[in-house]
Amino acid sequence: MFTKRNAVLTVVLALVLAAAALTVTFFFRDDKGEEERTYLLELWQIDSFEGGKGSRASFLQARADELFKGGRVHVVVTSLSADAARANISQGVIPDMISYGAGFYGIESLINPADFTYECWCRGAYFYLSLEGDFSDVSPRNTIVNEGVDNLSNVCAALEGLSGCAFEKPTAAYLSLLSGKYKYLLGTQRDIFRLEARGADYSARVITSFNDLYQNISILCDDEKYAFCRDFVEYLLKNGDKVSSLGLIADGAALFGPIADADEREYEYSVKSFVGREYVESVNEAVQKNDLNSLKNLLK
Repeated sequence: MFTKRNAVLTVVLALVLAAAALTVTFFFRDDKGEEERTYLLELWQIDSFEGGKGSRASFLQARADELFKGGRVHVVVTSLSADAARANISQGVIPDMISYGAGFYGIESLINPADFTYECWCRGAYFYLSLEGDFSDVSPRNTIVNEGVDNLSNVCAALEGLSGCAFEKPTAAYLSLLSGKYKYLLGTQRDIFRLEARGADYSARVITSFNDLYQNISILCDDEKYAFCRDFVEYLLKNGDKVSSLGLIADGAALFGPIADADEREYEYSVKSFVGREYVESVNEAVQKNDLNSLKNLLK
């Protein structure tokens, strides 16, 4: 929920970014005595879903520092919640680039579909996890769902026939599996890493009915910084092998076990890009009514 405290933080963030832009954007002389401009690119990272491990904001900052090291382009990566990002945008504070999860809304009017729209630079998947079962008896009564952050885990549960099942916050859902309160957990790659860190003996099965765990990146600027943003996006995509450090899926990333299996699968339904608020509300309404026909039509 976007609180009064968040609103204050949003304003502070806007002032800090504005000050940074004024401070970093200046002119200097190159070896030929000619003046060159230094550019500040603002990139927002929105963790719309749990990753595998590590920080996606730190990962993006590292790639930007590699690409523009010693040059006249500087990238500042800021981690924001979806609500804070939308509040900033509504106040006219807009970054040059934004990294966000599928299903995020609020940038539809800022993107020119005739030009660059979005690229998915890493992704995750949903899994059934168990400490004892073989997944043959999964039901609403013995399954707990990790409700995630802003991802549509409720859609995944509905398409899996788990209408009426219980949802809990990520850590609580994981602990409910460990304690034996529930036999199965409908979770994500983050839960796999939780179990791995604990050294638990577990079984996992990738869910292929639905996936919205896509981390996208879009360019929102249309000025002289646009070309630098495109350079960054291309560099990010070429370095998919480094996404292994995040425990997420990308081209070239080294994967293991169930996560490697998820990389090989096709998903029956998905939400891959940004959408409108009305769309998300319609999807959630279909889930609440357990109207699977309407839900599937929306997801096509």
